Amino acid sequence: MNCSFCGRTIEPGTGTMFVTRKGKIFYFCASKCKKNLLKLKRKPRKVRWTREYIKEKEIRIRALSRDREKVKKEKKVKTIKDKDKRVKRVKSRKKDEEK
Repeated sequence: MNCSFCGRTIEPGTGTMFVTRKGKIFYFCASKCKKNLLKLKRKPRKVRWTREYIKEKEIRIRALSRDREKVKKEKKVKTIKDKDKRVKRVKSRKKDEEK
């Protein structure tokens, strides 16, 4: 069984179970998790020591690295195009000077 807040496994015979009035069941590995979810009403995705936060962070890092790679590729293409334009300009100037 996993903790409803942090996602860690709960060993048999430990932890607490909390049942809401609506019948929803929460399992907690420590009072820290229970306090953060019920009393402080924090979301696991925003608390750094939870597994959900770590997963979200990994996803964000992958997305940023993909975006950076796209930007690098675009820059390379732009520089190649710019170089081609410059070469054409220089060649046309040389032709004009020869005439």
